[in-house]
Amino acid sequence: MTWKLRGALALAAVLTIAAVTTAGATSVKLKPVNGATYAGVVHSETITVKVAANGKTATVKLPAAPGFCQGGSGPEKQSSKAAAISKSGSLTTKISYSSAIGSDHKPFATVTVQGHFYIFSGSAPVFDGTVKSSFVAAGSKTCDGQESFEAIKR
Repeated sequence: MTWKLRGALALAAVLTIAAVTTAGATSVKLKPVNGATYAGVVHSETITVKVAANGKTATVKLPAAPGFCQGGSGPEKQSSKAAAISKSGSLTTKISYSSAIGSDHKPFATVTVQGHFYIFSGSAPVFDGTVKSSFVAAGSKTCDGQESFEAIKR
């Protein structure tokens, strides 16, 4: 997806939210549902966002670091920690990936997940986000990239 197309989609999303909030018929809350799990798809993989019972933190899981180049990948070990959710419903966290082969787990990629929680009256709560992959190995920078996604409360 080109940057212009992503920008146009982001602008459309913002305008939709603005129209919905100013219409008065529908209310929007910028917060997560406490204890909920949100699920979506990033680069053909399921991404999950698990909100803590108190609604103050969330843990993000993505089985593989999305590579935006040709080629495959081997088994990966994922490492992530719970991240704080702001009062305005935003979340930023990083997931580290290392090789799961043998006992030497060298990091090879980091994925940054950023987004916002929304609750629209009359529809399922969502987490609207972006993942950005950064690969460590020399020559692998061509695999860096980002993709937008929407995760819906299960």
